[in-house]
Amino acid sequence: MSADGRRRDGRDLRQALIDAASAMLQEAQPTPAPSLRAVARACGVSPTAVYLHFDSWAALIDAVLQQHFADARARVESALRGVEGPRERLDAFALVYVTWGLEHQGPYQLLFGSMEWLKETDEVSAWLEGCVDSMAGDLLAVGAADDRADALKRVEWLWVALDGLISLRRRKGRYPAHRSVAEDVAGMVEVFAGPAAGGPGAG
Repeated sequence: MSADGRRRDGRDLRQALIDAASAMLQEAQPTPAPSLRAVARACGVSPTAVYLHFDSWAALIDAVLQQHFADARARVESALRGVEGPRERLDAFALVYVTWGLEHQGPYQLLFGSMEWLKETDEVSAWLEGCVDSMAGDLLAVGAADDRADALKRVEWLWVALDGLISLRRRKGRYPAHRSVAEDVAGMVEVFAGPAAGGPGAG
């Protein structure tokens, strides 16, 4: 093969590699979890020692998710305890959710980027459904939704917005820091629930 042919083939392969990688990037990429070997190394034990406690890598990751979900749930329930008023509950939930996600970025990615696990775990699924139901009721109570279907739609939009805020603030150096987390969260809630009583936009 001539030098020109080799150069052309090289260019073709280069473009083929770019095209293949681009096609792969069209698919959602799973959040990487630490390997069993990496976890064992961090504990100063051999990989086989892990199997004394977990029968598989999946079982270990499941335990990790369970532990972090329990922590997130406890934080939410603690933040809501004693909060009176539907709008106040929405504000409290949104702030603690975003704060927990920013303070536990890896666990947050694993938990809320693994909706299949969340949906397949009965206790978790029931708790999340309870949160959604409560938020929908609060939106109805403040007059931000026309009916239950509208309220559920707004809850979904609000949750997506909060996830987006967490994602933006995780990008260090790429997010304007002139507002606090609390200010951003309050603004998100206001979009879907209307202004808080006594706030600048309140009637």
